[in-house]
Amino acid sequence: MQEDSKVVRLSSKNTNSVKPATRLSAPLIKVCEHCLHHLRSCIRNLFENADDTLFEMADRAASNTEQNIYFEAMREVRLKRKALEASFFEAYKQNFNELVASPKQTSHVELDELSFDALSIVNNEDLEETVAIDTMVSKVVNRDHGMQLMHLTTRIDSLLPQNINDKANPVGPEKLCKAFVQATKQLDIDIKVKLIVFRLFEKYVLGAVDKVYGEANQLLKEAGVMPQLTSRPPAQNRRAPIYRKSGESQDNLNQGAVSREQTAAETQAAQEAFSALQDLLSAAQLSMPQFGQGAGSNLPAVSQPDLMGMLSQIQHQPAIGQLPGPSQPATQVDIRTALENLLKSYDQNKTIGQVDQDVINLVSMLFEFILDDRNLPNQYKAVISRLQIPLLKVAILDKALFCKASHPARRLLNEMASAALGCDEKDNAAQQKLFDKIEEVVQKLLHDFEVNIELFDESLSDFTAFVQKEQRRALLVEQRIKDAEEGKAKTDQAKQLATQEIQNRLANQQLPEVVIELLQEGWTNVLFIAYLKEGEQSQAWQNAIATMDDLIWSVQPHTDIEDRKKLLQMVPPLMRQLRDCLIEISFDPYKQRQLFKQLQNLHVQSLRQVKPEAKPTSAEVVITEQPVVEPVPEEPHTPAEVELKPQLNNQAELVDTQPQQVEVKAATDENNITEQATTDNEPAVSEASLSTVASLKVGNWVEFGLNEDNKFRAKLAAFIKPADKYIFVNRTGMKVAEKTRLELALDIDHGNVNLLDDNLLFDRALESVIGNLRQMKKN
Repeated sequence: MQEDSKVVRLSSKNTNSVKPATRLSAPLIKVCEHCLHHLRSCIRNLFENADDTLFEMADRAASNTEQNIYFEAMREVRLKRKALEASFFEAYKQNFNELVASPKQTSHVELDELSFDALSIVNNEDLEETVAIDTMVSKVVNRDHGMQLMHLTTRIDSLLPQNINDKANPVGPEKLCKAFVQATKQLDIDIKVKLIVFRLFEKYVLGAVDKVYGEANQLLKEAGVMPQLTSRPPAQNRRAPIYRKSGESQDNLNQGAVSREQTAAETQAAQEAFSALQDLLSAAQLSMPQFGQGAGSNLPAVSQPDLMGMLSQIQHQPAIGQLPGPSQPATQVDIRTALENLLKSYDQNKTIGQVDQDVINLVSMLFEFILDDRNLPNQYKAVISRLQIPLLKVAILDKALFCKASHPARRLLNEMASAALGCDEKDNAAQQKLFDKIEEVVQKLLHDFEVNIELFDESLSDFTAFVQKEQRRALLVEQRIKDAEEGKAKTDQAKQLATQEIQNRLANQQLPEVVIELLQEGWTNVLFIAYLKEGEQSQAWQNAIATMDDLIWSVQPHTDIEDRKKLLQMVPPLMRQLRDCLIEISFDPYKQRQLFKQLQNLHVQSLRQVKPEAKPTSAEVVITEQPVVEPVPEEPHTPAEVELKPQLNNQAELVDTQPQQVEVKAATDENNITEQATTDNEPAVSEASLSTVASLKVGNWVEFGLNEDNKFRAKLAAFIKPADKYIFVNRTGMKVAEKTRLELALDIDHGNVNLLDDNLLFDRALESVIGNLRQMKKN
């Protein structure tokens, strides 16, 4: 049977001379268009569900700040949806175009990316995105349709002059994830929300790729591309024969091959990163001189097992595990001198190799930074510095310590330092528990660690479990304090706003004393309760304001016939509304009846065109006693009064009705006076300190106090914006300080408050070492 000319059999491909194709073949164009159609539908589903998901998250938010983050993200995604889609599909098409571009000789890790001349610590958001991509890709590869992806990659590979693997597959999960993550770079949203969007991509796009891969394979099979392919491994695994144990599945072998490939890439990346560090050391002339017979000797280097044995011997010395006294500073282990002494006693005809010397030098520089770090309390520096030799041994065994943020030894050091950040020099039970735990972990590593790096994994799991348990307790206390402060601020704001609304209406007009008394003693609390329950934009608040304005209007003299008719219609529902609201706040029923009888007379006087007696009032008037108002004549003098008479009688009946008891108790403001802070005598504050205060975020740690005797550390737990208050708590969640923006800025100016750097300790130390080496290189 004659083979289709479009099919390139695997055995016929010449890997020695690879020429780029000039255009995509017809089967690939068909696959590209077919998958694009499905992806458009998936992306549409993603964005249609994004609004609902973010709204649900906002509804479950624990604070207004968190809720606003989700609402702003909803708006941002809506506005930039078309741009996101265009960017994603442009990247998708570009992935196919790259299949026919000139082949490049690239490795998994590019040297330029790892050059320490341009090194900077990886941004946390970039790290989160990288982890998200890896997680999503692994889930797709490990699902049941992972074989469909391998078959599709193999078929596409057979149509191209150069080799591709799953990572280069234009519809593979890695390419799709990277295209989407790159598209979301234009979203100005919090990383926490962006990760939610990534999960939506995983659910609505990657969750549907099994169908996409299956249909794409079918299209290629119908086009005659490897129609008999059923269980053959992907292209990258076909060059060498595969030997497997009896019963070992093909999927397990493929996963093992991927794992080995990743391990090799990580090892290569670690070696290249360390080589870049060595170049910096050499350029800065900081490489340590040769041990033993001097720098110019040609003695053979001590083998790695022998060097590890020597370091273990130093590690187990009693002086290493012993902590300095309370008044003694933490000291660094003099590894160079200790090794020189051991070399003299072991074998004077050997020296420490240059690579190992550079590792020793780098680790020593890292621990010099740690011991000088002002963010760590002295007693914690002392115990953490005992890890210098274990970490040196890890660095000799695994150079990934210097470039891999997730390395267990590196993470353990960071976790210890982060936990200790909230501690100060004062002893208390809560701090002692943490100190004891850190000391326990350090002693275990000093005693047990030889060459098994997995011991750091176990120690990390143990320590993080301890810290998380403590943090859960502290967060509960912290949340209660935060809720209480937010409730207090809302109460104060409600009092201030309710009082201000009343004062605004009393300030520039004359009102009867009965109305003043009703507003100041009763209606202030009606507004207060309405604001607390439902807020300023609620219908209850608007109704309370409208009722107050109607009351004021109703006691004015009215000469116009239309106004009289309006008043006749307004009075009964107005009085019912007044009565219901006063009952709700448990207003004194006896005083309520008195006030309502006087209001009845005022309404009749308004219809007689007689302006009721009134006294000039201001926002500070406080009524102490209500004079008795003369009763109205038996016979009304105007037709309007004749019509109003039966309604007023009904009103009097409402007044005599006993109000029902309700559970809501009004919070009263004794003086109903809001103290206004004057800015005339405010002390001068520098712009720098104000800017520092503005940059503070919840979770940041600061140190209060001018000297060692009164210093203490606290974390910003909340910023209560309406009250302009910064609330600080200690590591157990208890409130220890409360400052306004101005007070905090003044404290910073005077040196009473210092911000602590809560970035990861190892990362800061490495960044400092690299910066110093660069500076020395320039000099």
